[in-house]
Amino acid sequence: MNKYDHIKYNCPFCASPNIYKYHQSDNGAQIFKCKSCKIQFMNPQYSDEYLAYYYSTYIRDETKIEGQLIKAQTYCLSLVERLKPQKGSLLEIGSGNGYLLTIAHERGWQATGHEIDCNSAKKVSERIGMDILCGEFTKLKIENTFDVVMMLHVIEHLKNPVEHIHTIYSLMKSGGILFIALPHIQSRSALFKLALEKLRIKRKNIAAYYDTDHHLWYYTPFTIRNFLEHHGFDVIKIYSGSNVNINSHPLVNFIDEKIFSKIFWHSSMGVIARKNKC
Repeated sequence: MNKYDHIKYNCPFCASPNIYKYHQSDNGAQIFKCKSCKIQFMNPQYSDEYLAYYYSTYIRDETKIEGQLIKAQTYCLSLVERLKPQKGSLLEIGSGNGYLLTIAHERGWQATGHEIDCNSAKKVSERIGMDILCGEFTKLKIENTFDVVMMLHVIEHLKNPVEHIHTIYSLMKSGGILFIALPHIQSRSALFKLALEKLRIKRKNIAAYYDTDHHLWYYTPFTIRNFLEHHGFDVIKIYSGSNVNINSHPLVNFIDEKIFSKIFWHSSMGVIARKNKC
């Protein structure tokens, strides 16, 4: 089994040849950065075979943090409901243990989940009594369209986020809301650790915050905004923390993303976007 694909010589996001090696983790994973669109990504990336094996043996016990997860996911959904108070159809990509689906159903949403592993999807579906699609998301034939699509810490794992966002766009109703939660690679903590590593002060667990055992893409507020706007979405808000003003002035959003995100923001962020009305 090959662990890695062939190395890429052009940016997978913008096709620019102006990519360069930016960092390397202790496990040998190389992190590249594009000079044009600024995205960071593992290069070469893990092969499909390796990822299938990794996730088939990956066990994460969430019972100890179940309360925290439910609280966080309820908050994410409440932000969506500020923009969609009438509720409607909701699709969660990467539905895991089904916490968000259960919460959404209880709050009046027509909720559907997706999980790539069919065995896991079947078990969760039977336990919560809700539909969970399974298999390669971009190859599924889904006839429904959705008012809301949510991905909570999924996009950083995807081999081809461009194909996923195209599929998501096609499944959303005009004016539908997309919510993404994802790691922030230029958070205050990550930047501090990176600086110590570049200065060779920190010599152990190099680039551990990149999570290169299973994360393939590393986003900042700039790169996720650029990515979504390039593929037909209007970004309403990018935030970190639990005190979010969705209706803040664009200038405030600009300052938050350009300056405060590198000083005050946590290691994860949320993105709220709207599909352009056709």
